[in-house]
Amino acid sequence: MERYTRRGDQGWQVPEGQEQAALERLAGLEDAYEELQGALALLEAQMEPLRAAGKQKSARFRELMGERLLLRRMLELLERHGLS
Repeated sequence: MERYTRRGDQGWQVPEGQEQAALERLAGLEDAYEELQGALALLEAQMEPLRAAGKQKSARFRELMGERLLLRRMLELLERHGLS
């Protein structure tokens, strides 16, 4: 991936002429972040009935738990880099 931002003496900068590309990439990252949040909420809603029925050891619950852990890790990575 080509990097559009550079850290300069005055903070982050985008080289002249690449502003639009940098904005589009930022918008894509923000969209991805929101999509991950939505997917996590949906996943947790799918897990709740299984949890209420005491099926935490079922294959489906464990599959959802694995997906949940992956989504949370991805969100944490984005948040660590200031996208939250």
